[in-house]
Amino acid sequence: MTAVFEKGTARTRDLADSLGVSEVTIRTDFEVLERQGRVARVHGGVTMSETPLMGYDARADQNVDAKQRIGAAAAALVADGTTIILDSGTTIFALARHLPSVSDLVVLTTGVNIALALMDVSGVHVRLLGGRLVPHIAATVGTPRQQGLEGEIAHVAFLGAGGMDADHDVVEGSLDIAESKRSLVNASRRRILLADSTKWFTLDRHKVVNVSQFDTVVTDAQMPASTQAAIRDSGAELILA
Repeated sequence: MTAVFEKGTARTRDLADSLGVSEVTIRTDFEVLERQGRVARVHGGVTMSETPLMGYDARADQNVDAKQRIGAAAAALVADGTTIILDSGTTIFALARHLPSVSDLVVLTTGVNIALALMDVSGVHVRLLGGRLVPHIAATVGTPRQQGLEGEIAHVAFLGAGGMDADHDVVEGSLDIAESKRSLVNASRRRILLADSTKWFTLDRHKVVNVSQFDTVVTDAQMPASTQAAIRDSGAELILA
């Protein structure tokens, strides 16, 4: 089952076709891997169990050009004199690196590397949110109280995604990451999702929110036309970078 560990997810039908075996055989193998705690079964296949998560450095090498374009497009939406939330993740980090010259910008972030990148930037006041540090994603997670979000309302929250499932829900492979992201959404007036086209139709099992809860989605032009239409139908503005 090397394919599962290389990609993080696998569909029963796809593996059966590629290996020339029955879907029953694949499901039996999945059951063994699940008992070992190495995968979690979801509808139509499996996803990696919550441990280990894909490391930050590994994700940073994926779809680099698209992430840079998305980050630059999102950075253009940042205004002076506002409070923004920056989620963790490689695409959000690209936003931070493309941040234009600003004045009196308050940044609340769960991303350790994002806080380090912005802490000496003129016009930016950074607050690293508290909670438990998750080394593999270089970010903090926790309840709103643990993270210091109680009573906070940001003008804009920029969120990344572990993936998007077939129902257009933002999903994560870890429950505590999903819950923390939901807190970031709830602490903002405007929500902007940054996710390249490869994030769509994954099998992670913990829902954050539906794409309809976002005001804007920034993605790349490789997004299929049908998915672009579904995003617009949800009521979200779509920006193709």
